[in-house]
Amino acid sequence: MTKRRHKLRLRKQVIMSIPILLFIIAVGVFIAIDRENIFAVRSSGIAKIVNVKTSAPNPVDDVVKLSERPFFVNLNNLTETRQKDNTVIYYAQKFNLNVSKTLEIAHRLTNNFTDETFNKDFIIVPDEYRSKAKPFNSFEAGVIYYVRDIYRNPEKYGSTLGEIRASEEVETRRTLVDNVITIDGLTIYQYLGKICDMYGIEKSLALAISYHETGIHTSSLFVNSNNLGGQKGYDGWMKFPTLEAGIIAYVLSLKNIIETYEVDMNDPNAILILSGPYVHGTKTRVDEHWTEKVTYFKTKIEEKDLFTIEK
Repeated sequence: MTKRRHKLRLRKQVIMSIPILLFIIAVGVFIAIDRENIFAVRSSGIAKIVNVKTSAPNPVDDVVKLSERPFFVNLNNLTETRQKDNTVIYYAQKFNLNVSKTLEIAHRLTNNFTDETFNKDFIIVPDEYRSKAKPFNSFEAGVIYYVRDIYRNPEKYGSTLGEIRASEEVETRRTLVDNVITIDGLTIYQYLGKICDMYGIEKSLALAISYHETGIHTSSLFVNSNNLGGQKGYDGWMKFPTLEAGIIAYVLSLKNIIETYEVDMNDPNAILILSGPYVHGTKTRVDEHWTEKVTYFKTKIEEKDLFTIEK
């Protein structure tokens, strides 16, 4: 029995080593061919020296750098595309999206992430909506916005809810470390802070509003629907597939309200001004109770009397 296990293990090791061996051979052949090309180029350079004594040889001009060879350029491009695909896949899964459809649309709108305009503003959106979109600071920020937008408005991208959403299931399980919810190795406060940083939203404000809207993350809206900010949709209270999706949707919703209603967050009365659009959908009707509660939580957070973003 021991001999049989040993043979099976040996056979498995041999099978696993075949692709690696083939790759090494391929690279070896490429390098050998490359050396012949380099030798030929250098020989040509020597011939030039013999015929034209006044010109000095410059190996840098004659020999193309290895990293600039087509094989390595293509390999590097393939690696970068795969990394970008993985970013789209990661966030698409947080929203329970059809991954292949989400990738397909992203590739089409960005010419496989090579479009020059896209690589300047990181906006993934059909041309007819581009003029209304604002540039993002990073590829990841652009992807997050795209994934959340296609989750809510698939028709904007030529798709439907049935095509784009793989599942409507809501995950309500929580991983706790020292009684604090953790997400991919980050506390809920750190994850919220990460998303806030991407979009320029004040972290203590975002957490304060979330605390007020969810009873310090104890309400059924938070526990059962992953809704952090009391968000409503066409069919009432919104629910999100995962807590990560809920955090992303909340932060982007807050960002959209601030920008749409042009709320100056540096104004001493910013929270009062924000209360109108956030609670009633208009700047002409402020909500003093909401303002009082959010201000209270924000002060406590900044004084470290409650869990903070850094904790």
